[in-house]
Amino acid sequence: MKTKFLLAGALACAQMVAAAGIAQADTTLRFGWYGSPEADFNKNGTFKWGEQVEEVTDGRVKVEFLAQPPGSPRVFYDLIRDRVMDAGYYSPGIAQRPFVLHQVAELPFLGDSAEANSAAYWRIYKEYLEPAGEHSDVQIVTVSTHGPGMIHNSKRPIESAADLEGLKMRVPGDTIGELADKLGATAMSVPFTEVNQVISNGIADGIFVPYNAVRDMSLAKYLPYTTDVPGGIYNFVFHFAINKEAWNEISPEDQEAIMSVSGEAGARMIGHSWDVGDAAGREYVKEQGVEITQMSPEFKEEIDAAFIPMREAWFEKAQELGVDGEAAFQAYQDEVAKLNEEIGK
Repeated sequence: MKTKFLLAGALACAQMVAAAGIAQADTTLRFGWYGSPEADFNKNGTFKWGEQVEEVTDGRVKVEFLAQPPGSPRVFYDLIRDRVMDAGYYSPGIAQRPFVLHQVAELPFLGDSAEANSAAYWRIYKEYLEPAGEHSDVQIVTVSTHGPGMIHNSKRPIESAADLEGLKMRVPGDTIGELADKLGATAMSVPFTEVNQVISNGIADGIFVPYNAVRDMSLAKYLPYTTDVPGGIYNFVFHFAINKEAWNEISPEDQEAIMSVSGEAGARMIGHSWDVGDAAGREYVKEQGVEITQMSPEFKEEIDAAFIPMREAWFEKAQELGVDGEAAFQAYQDEVAKLNEEIGK
């Protein structure tokens, strides 16, 4: 990625502000991100959110997207907390610090729409998870989940748990990593920036990701088999956060304005960008001639059986943090169902 890369939309916005004679931003938030700038999650989600922040604050708060990640995505939480960057998104499931409560939205078969899942997670985060203080060192302003995770591999159609045995599968987080191990696969935790390399070179046999990621990284030629999993075999959570000191430097009026495009509104918008990417990814996989196998009810039962002890263990860990995990999990499922009905999924 070119070191002088700057989001075109943000630059155009800045030029319009200058042309209108409006004063320079009072606060510039240096925002850390990763992945492709063309990925829908970034182009139509993250970057759009930054533009909206500038718009609702009349240019007083500017979001400057960094040219390169200032460190591994695994340490993004720490980089925001320590103000190496003023803001960014981070994934609790890959963070060095062992977070727990986000897994309420990462377990299997929770929903086909990232928009619904993201908005539901924001509601549950605010009601059940935030009071536990797991992420209290930063200011969480919105959240997102990606779309439902599928099974993509280079070896054979995956029609049962037995077909996963012995396969080296790249996993994007702790939740699917644990599930993969329980199903007999070898879970490989590989940084996002190295995924294309390990897949194209055959170091990993496959990957658990949504459809959009296969398209974004042009992986179909290496992964001729996909198992389509209704509701996803896993999900993955992102938190959008601002350094506490940086947040407190913003006026209360502008904080309120920022939250008007963040919170659930931001979760819906960013989640929708994942859905758009997934729709394009599905078409890409079909066009590339990938053999798609629909998960059978019997295979789903095998996943459910492996999932039960994981869920029970999560309930216990949540309880240790003062959270009623069973209530939070049920509430999350209820909210997803309501939101899916609302958006027509």
